[in-house]
Amino acid sequence: MSFWLWFEFLTIAALGAALSLLILTFVPQPAAHGADPAIVALAERLPLALWRLDPEGKVIWSNDAYRALAPAAGDPPGGLAEGRISLPIGGEARWFEVTVQDGIGMARPLDDLVRAEAHLRDMVQAMAKTFAQLSTGLAVFDHTRHLQSFNPALADLTGLSPEFLSRRPSLVAMLDVMRDRNMVPEPKDWKHWRQQIADMERAAASGQFEDTWALPGGQTYRVSGRRHPDGGLALMIDDISSEIIRSRRYRADLELSQRVVDTLEEGITVFAPTGQLVMSNRAYALLWGHDPGERLATVSFSQLAAHWRSVSAPTTLWAEAEEFAARLDDRAAWQAEARLLDGRLVLCRFAPLSDGATLAGFRLVQADAAPRALIAS
Repeated sequence: MSFWLWFEFLTIAALGAALSLLILTFVPQPAAHGADPAIVALAERLPLALWRLDPEGKVIWSNDAYRALAPAAGDPPGGLAEGRISLPIGGEARWFEVTVQDGIGMARPLDDLVRAEAHLRDMVQAMAKTFAQLSTGLAVFDHTRHLQSFNPALADLTGLSPEFLSRRPSLVAMLDVMRDRNMVPEPKDWKHWRQQIADMERAAASGQFEDTWALPGGQTYRVSGRRHPDGGLALMIDDISSEIIRSRRYRADLELSQRVVDTLEEGITVFAPTGQLVMSNRAYALLWGHDPGERLATVSFSQLAAHWRSVSAPTTLWAEAEEFAARLDDRAAWQAEARLLDGRLVLCRFAPLSDGATLAGFRLVQADAAPRALIAS
């Protein structure tokens, strides 16, 4: 059950209490004491349990709803005990809020509210267990930027003790202690950096804040902020050190692979299973007169095949190559020759790679021969 549904129950209960107190002001004396019989009859039929006490504290009048509850409560002579009580009715526990004022007693049903509170407790406990298992550090601040709640991961990532965090420090105080423990970036101008943190709060207020902290110890944190409706702020801290290391290694591997293929004399292009170009080398750029490596993400096999077709003699080779690159079944490597418009003869080979990728290689058949114009017969 959501917080707002629980809040709705509380609101309804409060309005019910106010209405009930208003009704109680008109609860009559019993008919024997001169009360209007019509008012007494109305009070008898009210769904709220009502009763009146004499100066000695004994029940001298009650309505039907009260008399239905009295057996479960042991029919106390002084009415039901004041406060929240539970009575066994119909084989289940029923909850009531008992109020006694100026000798008038009232018992309001609280079953819906009690169920809402139980659901809210279950939800809070479930959320607490979930947050406790998260690897993301979570800090929730109120509108004054004082810490209200946190999870264990926050203490692990920031180096702040649970005892310190339990004292509800301000965001600024947390940053100062984190700085002492080298758990925030070490800027040249600390005051300016702290001002940036203030800017971070304003950015988080619009739901747009995210920053990366490179810590002196070598870790890298991603810090993001989200605004709460009441003006509070939730900060989330993730340790992305492993992700950064993998990304750097991946880029290094790509750069190494590029340097290796650039040493080859054969012009090389590699295409992903989707047909997008993922790599080309220097020999390819020299042979075909253009470098598609500058636009890897936007160059497809079909686009390059169109370029090869435009600078070579008519042949079915390029259509067959496009069909080969688009196939998903078992493929065997093959090669063929193509004559460029300047007369050079190029040996073209196409080979399948793992996971559906495709390699296209190009080599001049007579690399030392001078280019000659292609003369149509």
